[in-house]
Amino acid sequence: MSATGRVKLFDQDSPGISGAPEMEDYFASSLAAGDFDGDGTDDLVVGMRSEELNSATGGVITKGALWIDQDTDKVPGVIAASDHFGWTVGALDTDGNGRVEPLVGAPGNAAGTVTVLKVKPGTLESATALAEADLGFAAGSDGDAFGAALPH
Repeated sequence: MSATGRVKLFDQDSPGISGAPEMEDYFASSLAAGDFDGDGTDDLVVGMRSEELNSATGGVITKGALWIDQDTDKVPGVIAASDHFGWTVGALDTDGNGRVEPLVGAPGNAAGTVTVLKVKPGTLESATALAEADLGFAAGSDGDAFGAALPH
């Protein structure tokens, strides 16, 4: 049996990585991998729970870096202090098509939300923010922290 591997190190100073390194950004504080764009190669979602305004940029790497935050076209919501978009990231096949979708938790967004991203290589196709009630749970209250933990 023969196998080869490779390690590539990234930090917020790496080419193509959005933003400048700042104290307490928590770059890569959460990670998830999967073939999100359907090209047969695993991709990586990188969460940064405290990038600026206590919100964060969650990154989906698909043939280069595609950086997504609540100010990105097609992403519902707006950047707000303490939303913590990117606090957690995960991967789950949410539509039953056999391909996992990246998930981004924002536990500080009122009762908390989980945003499901649909991506193709280098492109965000759509994003849907889900709250507790969207999944059949009783409507949440501020501070519930829905989205603080996600499946990988």
